[in-house]
Amino acid sequence: MQAAARSDGVVLEPVSTFRSIAHQRALVARKLARGDRIEHVFSVNAVPGYSEHHSGRAIDLGTPDCAALDEAFEHTAAFAWLQQHAALFGFRLSCPRDNPLGVIYDPWHWYFNPHAPRESASPRRLG
Repeated sequence: MQAAARSDGVVLEPVSTFRSIAHQRALVARKLARGDRIEHVFSVNAVPGYSEHHSGRAIDLGTPDCAALDEAFEHTAAFAWLQQHAALFGFRLSCPRDNPLGVIYDPWHWYFNPHAPRESASPRRLG
C-alpha cells in the first residue's frame, strides 16, 4: 500500500504498529501519572488487552506535512488517498467520526482485515 501511495505522489509513514499489552498499560499509566482523568485516557486509548494494535493488524499512519496522531491528518493528501484506496489493500478506518463505541475520531488509525472483500481494481493500476 505504501508503494502504491508513493507511486501516486503520496507519502505514508508508519507511526505505530504492534503494541503489546504491557506497552498499552505503560501508555495508560503515563497518562494517569501526568494527571489525565481515566475517562479521558480511555476515550483516547483502548483498555489494555482490547487495542487493535495488540493484533498486529492495526497501524497508525502519518505523512510528513502533518504532526503525528493529529486530527488534522484528515485534511492531508495521505488521508484522501487512504479514503479512496485503502480498501483495495484490505484496510479500513477503525475510528470514524461519531462512531458508536464513543472512541475519539482517529483518521490516522487503520485496521487490516485479510478476509475483507476487496474492490475489483488492481492496486497496480492506481494513479
